[in-house]
Amino acid sequence: METSPQALWAAFQRSFCAAILSLEAIRLAEIWAAQYSRATFCADELLKSVARDLELDFKREHSRVAYSMWDRRSDSEPTPVIFIESEEQATCADEEVKTLCCLAAPLKVLMTFGEWEDVIPRWRNGGHRSTLVTRWRSIRSAYHPAWRDPGVFGVLVGESDPDGVLRFHGFELDGDTPSSVGDRVLLELPTVISPIAPTVFKTQDNAWVSDLKM
Repeated sequence: METSPQALWAAFQRSFCAAILSLEAIRLAEIWAAQYSRATFCADELLKSVARDLELDFKREHSRVAYSMWDRRSDSEPTPVIFIESEEQATCADEEVKTLCCLAAPLKVLMTFGEWEDVIPRWRNGGHRSTLVTRWRSIRSAYHPAWRDPGVFGVLVGESDPDGVLRFHGFELDGDTPSSVGDRVLLELPTVISPIAPTVFKTQDNAWVSDLKM
């Protein structure tokens, strides 16, 4: 298991993408058709798969946190190394951000969904990326003096555009970084039967892409 915050975040993203890519196109479309099916899949399959891949124990609603992954080595007390909060609507995720800001762990992850892209004219009323990232980073900056944590705060945003293409964006929520920096597309793939092959986009440091099995 990776132990440094940055390595753990990279491994989490790699396992997350691999789990999504393992789905057949029809199954992916069914999952993404409704909020309930997405939430059920994330809790019952996706995050459990990531935890297994990282050799961690998966728990739900422990200490009032939606999901957590634990290091259970035989010679030590089990300890949480990843805390995860999930919100179906990105515009309603402020409370989840605040909850994660009050926790200390090598990795904290917010998973959410919504109309995200705001540079390319993809959404009729515009996307929410700049507004939400700026607000979430301001929350992290405000909480940081009282809740100092050297770990990584990662964010994954799922976005299914009007053309039926599913994208997952990933970035780190660093209060000192401008809102336009760091957001990258991790996955882009169709949610309907299509000959288009899934595309895997590299992280900025290219640290894990070569290890991802397509």
